[in-house]
Amino acid sequence: MKNKIFTSSYLGLESYLVEVEVDISRGLPMFSIVGMGDTAILESKFRVKAALKNSDYEVRPQKIVVNLSPAGIKKEGAQFDLAIAIGIILEMKLLRDLREIVKDYLFIGELSLDGEVKGVTGTINTVILAKEKGFKGVILPYENRNEASLIDGIDIVVVKNITDVVNFIENGVKIPFEKIKIEKDENNVLDFSDVKGQYFAKRAMEISAAGGHNILLIGSPGSGKSMLAKRMIGILPEMSENEIIESTKIYSVAGELSEKNPIISKRPVRMPHHSSTLPAMVGGGKKAIPGEISLASNGILVLDEMSEFKHSVLEALRQPLEDGFVSITRAMYRVEFKTNFLLVGTSNPCPCGMLYEGNCKCSNIEIERYTKKLSGPILDRIDLIVQIKRLNEEELVNSKKGESSVEIRKRVIKAREIQYKRFKEIRTNSTMTQEELKKYCDIKDEDKRFLISALENLKISARVYDKILKIARTIADLEGKEELERKHLLEAISFKK
Repeated sequence: MKNKIFTSSYLGLESYLVEVEVDISRGLPMFSIVGMGDTAILESKFRVKAALKNSDYEVRPQKIVVNLSPAGIKKEGAQFDLAIAIGIILEMKLLRDLREIVKDYLFIGELSLDGEVKGVTGTINTVILAKEKGFKGVILPYENRNEASLIDGIDIVVVKNITDVVNFIENGVKIPFEKIKIEKDENNVLDFSDVKGQYFAKRAMEISAAGGHNILLIGSPGSGKSMLAKRMIGILPEMSENEIIESTKIYSVAGELSEKNPIISKRPVRMPHHSSTLPAMVGGGKKAIPGEISLASNGILVLDEMSEFKHSVLEALRQPLEDGFVSITRAMYRVEFKTNFLLVGTSNPCPCGMLYEGNCKCSNIEIERYTKKLSGPILDRIDLIVQIKRLNEEELVNSKKGESSVEIRKRVIKAREIQYKRFKEIRTNSTMTQEELKKYCDIKDEDKRFLISALENLKISARVYDKILKIARTIADLEGKEELERKHLLEAISFKK
């Protein structure tokens, strides 16, 4: 019976089990790896042979065939090195028969030529897979210890080289390591109190954070749009344990974790430049990696100067904003990535930016062409639209210091707690279904008539009508009110002009 070493690979965020089978026989010396591997996998034979030789395991010149099963799925990366090396060691009888121990663990890790086990991407996904499949544990690189230790209820064995792996298999010797402590204290140096005036915009930001509503700030250069956008993260609540694991999975697959930032414990802030390409924003590519909108999940996506982004990039945000995930289909794969982010966009009102100041030099055609860069369907998916003007000299000089982010955040957290109790899970008002709208956003008959009249005048779509009710629900939650009142509807409508 041939030895089977278990490892894993992933497509998108979903991991799947891979069996590594090794057959060694007499014949012309050769080393073949089959099972639809990419270049990194095909080159694994050179790394494995050198690593074994330099770890004092002599690989005799024989016919070696390694099969990666399932053979019909394209596999990428160097994480199979360790499993292949252990399979060869066992098949060549360089260790005693420890098949019963080996089959209980998944092996992942890239090998250097001197036998060192190097870190790989997607480690936390592998650990989750091992737990779901009933494995006892995972043997993985020391470098990936922190993200792996996020998952409880499974044995994490960290190794620095092949010798460490053999010591564990034969003698049960483990390298001790301290489980990382999740730092949730989000000390944000950017504070809302730094922004003078702009109380209407600050109120909109608070509502946005409390209910998870997307927001667009349209204003003149120097009015404080970017300052406000960058301070949004400081008023959001801390991440839950599930959100930390979810975000860490995305960043691990994207290869954005490091020794300095081994897990994502603070809400991510992504600020792509307006020259970003469609694959960079949405994700995909040859290896199906997450894009900016997925990396922003559980945090915020700041699109500064939103009107300057390519039309195709903005239009690609339609489905992710609506559904909370992006589906990417290519010839070789189809994957889904979560896009549960809060969009914070900024834009000038016209090419020169001075439309609200009364000294705009743009023609009507230029203004119309500029405003059309943000299409109706995109604006429909943005809950709060705020117009901002520059402060005048008196406001700049006499403006009092505003509320700090800490004070605003307290109200946001209280409103979020109301929503968590309402939905019995970590969700916000922005994700309410039609049934939930009927249940939690019921309004009086006279308020219905008022709302119908207002919507007729503003020529608002059905999607925007739902968003107005959701915003009104959030405003009521901030006040701790059970029922929606006329003033809540009025304030919600003021953000959709």
